[in-house]
Amino acid sequence: MPASVMLARRIKDAVIPATTGLMSAHPTGTTASPTLTTATSGEGGAGTDGGAYVEIVAASGITSEFRITSVVVSGFESATRYTITVATGVTSSEVVIGTFCVTAGATTDTYVVPVSMANIPANTRVSMRSAVLTGNDQTCTVAINYVTV
Repeated sequence: MPASVMLARRIKDAVIPATTGLMSAHPTGTTASPTLTTATSGEGGAGTDGGAYVEIVAASGITSEFRITSVVVSGFESATRYTITVATGVTSSEVVIGTFCVTAGATTDTYVVPVSMANIPANTRVSMRSAVLTGNDQTCTVAINYVTV
């Protein structure tokens, strides 16, 4: 095997650990995408940490260790910039594991945002919340794509 192929294989194995499962989506179903709502002006308004956390995966929802590979974001209320925070843990004690930004071009747009996060233990609750840079309260819907590890 040529040296360049061997080097590429070593890099792939170091960067992309082997997984035991196929990519899956959560939640499933046509009406299962949770809606995130940004903070109201009484909670700090635009540009703050965001609205309340919304459960995406229940504590018993995924029974194997998993890694979120991307987040599907759609159903924007308006064309603006959203910051979405991903957290694990029980209600009111969430621990942030990642944050990413999506700039919606139109309310009909859907984005699949690749993310890089640590593995999440089996039977762990995952939640998300959103914030907007400027403007009034906004909403969007989310779902995750993940692989078991």
